[in-house]
Amino acid sequence: MADKARQQMMAWAYDLFQRMYSEAPYRLSPSGKALPAWHYFIEVTRRCNLRCRMCQYLSYLENVPVAEQKKGELSLDEWKNVVDQTNRLGLITFTGGEPLVRSDFFDLLAYASVRRRTHFISNATMLKEAAVHSCVELAPARLGGKGLNALGVSLEAPDELHDEIRHQKGAFEKSTDGVRLLTEARKKAGKTCPLIHITTVIQQANVHVLAEMPALAASLGADSLNLVTETRLHDLPGLGEEPPGKWRASDLEWPRVDRTALEKALAETDEAARRHNIELRLPRMPREELLKYYDGGIDARQYTCRSPWNTLIIGRTGDVFPCWLQKIGNVREEKLATMWNSAQTRAFRRACRNCLFPVCPGCCFIEYKK
Repeated sequence: MADKARQQMMAWAYDLFQRMYSEAPYRLSPSGKALPAWHYFIEVTRRCNLRCRMCQYLSYLENVPVAEQKKGELSLDEWKNVVDQTNRLGLITFTGGEPLVRSDFFDLLAYASVRRRTHFISNATMLKEAAVHSCVELAPARLGGKGLNALGVSLEAPDELHDEIRHQKGAFEKSTDGVRLLTEARKKAGKTCPLIHITTVIQQANVHVLAEMPALAASLGADSLNLVTETRLHDLPGLGEEPPGKWRASDLEWPRVDRTALEKALAETDEAARRHNIELRLPRMPREELLKYYDGGIDARQYTCRSPWNTLIIGRTGDVFPCWLQKIGNVREEKLATMWNSAQTRAFRRACRNCLFPVCPGCCFIEYKK
């Protein structure tokens, strides 16, 4: 129980720090200038061994040959150079695609983990004993120290339904076996890290089993369950290259879930999380807004976003974004520090501060204005 309380305190402290770190420049810098970035999302690849039905990259993965998908990805040495440019006090999240399809991923993770606080997101189907050993070895002695602080694992439903959504028979068993191996190895090493969060995308296909996810997370030894919104942002052609103000809500096919079914599922999931002592994290919006999101949409004008003031995304080929809507350069041509407060980046922040864009709903970074 003490560990759970400490973990929840750290999560609360993270959210508070994120807000406070960006509060002064958000409020007081008319030019859009920000303090140095402190959270970095590094997309090491867009390749993946699964074909999830709600994935924004599904068409790309199904129609582009693997050799072409791999083309242009930053090398291990290039990624190490990116890590060296990040804020020493910052957090690096490695994502994809599936990071583990890169044979050199753990070399990169090890390099980053002795220098920064790290976290990665995986479907865990490739999380075998050697990978598990590396994860535990790279974990810090205490939560918040340098090293692998957390691992996010995507699970959409129990058993066969998960396999159906992921379009791969046996995916559920592979993923859950990987998580169990990790929790057992972590316990044996006497460590609390890496923390494990299960992430589930709310969608019509799994709404009837959402309430089963807290029990599943608890049985795997996970520390928390994240329910996130389905988003179709990457369906936009020319995303990041076109002016962000170009897009309208009608340019996207918004996800839909039956309102009555979702309302019932969320209430039952809340109760199940309490019963199984699993921390449940939901999108940063009132429950009514979450229901509206899947039942006709929400108004972006009712939301704010601080992410461009504290977060950088580096894509697999080195393109850099404060948000996927706005590319600001490439690490093969410029330093992160130069791009972070460039004229283009500051202009984007000013636009976000004025009003979010119609295609922003669904993004996990936005939050409801209180």
